[in-house]
Amino acid sequence: MAVSDPIVVTGIGMVTPLGKDAETTWKGLFGDWKPQRPLLGREWDAFQKPQAAHAHDFKYSEKLIQRDRSLRMAVSAAEEAWENARLFRVPPNRIATTFSSSKGGILSLLNTAFDPTVNWDFLKDFFPHAGGQLLSQWFGFSGPTLSVSSACSTGLGSLALGARLLVEGEADAVLTGSSEASIHPLIYAAFQNMGILTHREEGPAPFDSNRDGFLMGEGSAVIVLETERSARKRKSPILARLSGCALGADAHGLIAMEPHGLTIVPLIQKVLSSAGLKAPEIGYINAHGTGTKMNDEVECQALQEVFAGYPAWISSTKGATGHLLGAAGSVEAALSLMALAKGELPATRNLENPDPLCRVRHVEKGGIRQKVDHVLSLSYGFGGQLGAVIFSKV
Repeated sequence: MAVSDPIVVTGIGMVTPLGKDAETTWKGLFGDWKPQRPLLGREWDAFQKPQAAHAHDFKYSEKLIQRDRSLRMAVSAAEEAWENARLFRVPPNRIATTFSSSKGGILSLLNTAFDPTVNWDFLKDFFPHAGGQLLSQWFGFSGPTLSVSSACSTGLGSLALGARLLVEGEADAVLTGSSEASIHPLIYAAFQNMGILTHREEGPAPFDSNRDGFLMGEGSAVIVLETERSARKRKSPILARLSGCALGADAHGLIAMEPHGLTIVPLIQKVLSSAGLKAPEIGYINAHGTGTKMNDEVECQALQEVFAGYPAWISSTKGATGHLLGAAGSVEAALSLMALAKGELPATRNLENPDPLCRVRHVEKGGIRQKVDHVLSLSYGFGGQLGAVIFSKV
């Protein structure tokens, strides 16, 4: 992403099943905290031992009590990122947002749509653009407010759009990210019918020979992108540089991907070209790594094709966080940023017996201390939406 005014990261905020903010999430990633909890209540009686990864203990204003859960998490993550970046020093008309969800405020719709006693406008929270709209109102900025909803790659689609706004001079700073809160029997049943949910008590096991699916989760992450000129003018701490981003499509099927990774390979090549980098320069890759048989084999074939013989460390943080669906891309991008900044690479949780068909350089058991200069994060969504982003040290 060679532009006259480089794009940098000045703030990160998160709400995940591992923690109420970015630092707590990071500690949980390296700890023994298990994100999965049993789903209790009569509405779950039809399922065999249902489990999911809820976000707990995050704080939100009383003003948001009647707003959808996904929006409460979005504001919580955004407030953290906003404070980190000190965006109150940027003119409101020069701040934009590219923030979305894969399903919008679906809990508000499903939990209240058929309740005749409801006296509030829950439908306003239902649309995928509701998060970005709320953030612009919450912080009072008037730059462009745009939404990209692309299933599990929503976060990286939002990030790519935010970068474009900065390149085109539409804004000096962008709140970009995604949110997801859709743990509901109807959505859970859909994933179960697809046969892609894990039943392991230990939790999901990406890249493991005994993997059987993903753990449904929820969360949110916000990343502040900013022109370097704007950040240095305000003397804001710069966390990393956005070197490159790329979007693509698999278009093979709803959940089935091209079986040899042939659509992922050009995506990675495209993002490397965008960053002006070669494969050997990537030190760490946060893979999509859902823990399903199909995804992990296909993804590893692509990674083997591009990075064969090169020392990039690879892990999937979904083993620790669960699959956060529409929030996955932004959360994993944020975790990749933290790995870059801290010189620590998180392991793939529950990886005990690596699948011989997933021959990559895994980060195993507890993670490792390793300084790297460039990190790559990958996301793929149902229906074939693909995204990739590279962050680099400044």
